[in-house]
Amino acid sequence: MSVNIRPERLVAVLAISVAVAGLLLPFKVSAATPVDTTPQAVTIPSLPYPQSGLRKRLASMGKPVPPVDESLQDDIPGQYFPPQNDYAKNIGRHPAVVALPDCDGGFPDDWVRILQSRGMGVLLISPNEAHPSQAYCSEGSLEAPKHGLTYWAFDAISALHYLVGMDGIDSERVAIFGYGYGAGAAQLAIYRKGHAKHFDHHFRTLVGLRPQCMSEMDNFVPSLLIGLKDDPFNPPAWCHWRMDRDLLPGRSNVSFEVIESGEIIEKQATRRTLSVESSAVIVTTVTEFLSKMGMAGDSTRN
Repeated sequence: MSVNIRPERLVAVLAISVAVAGLLLPFKVSAATPVDTTPQAVTIPSLPYPQSGLRKRLASMGKPVPPVDESLQDDIPGQYFPPQNDYAKNIGRHPAVVALPDCDGGFPDDWVRILQSRGMGVLLISPNEAHPSQAYCSEGSLEAPKHGLTYWAFDAISALHYLVGMDGIDSERVAIFGYGYGAGAAQLAIYRKGHAKHFDHHFRTLVGLRPQCMSEMDNFVPSLLIGLKDDPFNPPAWCHWRMDRDLLPGRSNVSFEVIESGEIIEKQATRRTLSVESSAVIVTTVTEFLSKMGMAGDSTRN
């Protein structure tokens, strides 16, 4: 059956359709702008080594000062992951995190995404590629910590200064997040008597996941450490020993949480990431701590 539509009615219908389309079109275009979260390969210039107090005193006395061995210090490869949150990325300045991996270069992918989703940029650095001559996963002890920790901590400070120079980064809200061996190195990056005291920019706070507590804890900013019970690679007992040893006047607070992993010892005794590391209880603990430290959203919320 055919339907006859009078010309004047057809013109009216077409006019209404065009008007409605004109109202909807701007909304459809503005809502189709995705956030690019593709990681960017970067090379971080190493900062020059600061001159120690002893060297300054020797130089002022006219005594010869032996040269600093810079053969193990080089520029640091890294990957920058932009924040996923539109508001934090496009309006105002957003916080960022320097991520330090375990001794084998591994860092949990889940945590990169978690931090991105909270509006933080993540700069994951590769210190073991910058210093390939050292075996970082070799045995160490509390009395003789691995020498590479100091190099990794200095790499982290170099990464901090690199981030501060990036557009859109809030220079006052850069944290450090260390994993395993990287958490031990991160402690030295906030050590009151370490390299950090020689530079203008400091980390706002520290998070250490499964921390290998083989470094000083006389830190100048608050930190949160989360260990796993019976962790064979990163024993919580080391962290307790360090915390008690370095409980000095003026030290910023160190919070330490020990979580049951629920894994059999054979599975836990590997350098693979464990599901508990990104469990709800740990994610909530870390994100609430970072929020408390001002590491969330854009700079207008700080």
